[in-house]
Amino acid sequence: MKVQFKIGSKRVEVKFTPIPYKDGGISLLAKSSKDLDKLESLIPSGVSNDIIPKILKGQVEKKLGIIVNWDARYLGAGYGFKIDMYKILDKLGK
Repeated sequence: MKVQFKIGSKRVEVKFTPIPYKDGGISLLAKSSKDLDKLESLIPSGVSNDIIPKILKGQVEKKLGIIVNWDARYLGAGYGFKIDMYKILDKLGK
């Protein structure tokens, strides 16, 4: 999955590998060490780290067409997102 980031004057494309995890979510890992370096270069010192997952959340929702929630308690590598199963059930019920 390719994601375009534009934070301030910096603009980069970072590739991620999506991986499922057991609690009904997905983890997005930078595909390579170069992608991880690009990602880390986007975050100026002193700026909150939650901007990256917010951008990723929007990209995942756009691609899947369903709501996901950033899992700030996810302890694995990358960024964790929980899939809103109720929205999926609503779509199935229509």
